[in-house]
Amino acid sequence: MVSVWHFNVANLRAKLPRVSGTLELNTDDPFHSTFRVEIQSASVSTGHPRQEEFMRSEPWLDAERHPLITFSGGQIEPREGGYLIAGDLSLKGVTRRVEIPFDFHGVVADPWGLRAGFTSRFTVDRRDFGITWDRIFDWGLMASHDLTFTLDIELVYPDEALAQVPQQVD
Repeated sequence: MVSVWHFNVANLRAKLPRVSGTLELNTDDPFHSTFRVEIQSASVSTGHPRQEEFMRSEPWLDAERHPLITFSGGQIEPREGGYLIAGDLSLKGVTRRVEIPFDFHGVVADPWGLRAGFTSRFTVDRRDFGITWDRIFDWGLMASHDLTFTLDIELVYPDEALAQVPQQVD
């Protein structure tokens, strides 16, 4: 999910549901594992078709010319309460190095293999990525310059040998 402070009264939230990615775990040194995430920018969803159309257009995501938002990382460091990932975020054709804090919520065996959970919240200045469109009123900006990403991630490792069969409850 991504959000901006909108009309100086509330967060405007958008989902970006078409996400795919890979994680290559370095078993000798997990802190040097690598991963890549790709988000289809045209998948932006707010529940308001005209707003979604505008967000896909050139002033914002320019989804036609820049169909993917990507993040590639390979440097993970422990920090208080979790971890910090350094990597390259590409948005609207501009790539910047960012550091993303995240919390690790563990690994469980499920009926299909292993599943791990992570959460993160971080903010970038949208102008750093070429999203400079503004409308200014006497009370402030229509949409803040801060673009806040909120991530809830489940990684799945399908391996029946590691799977756990659920207990039947009567």
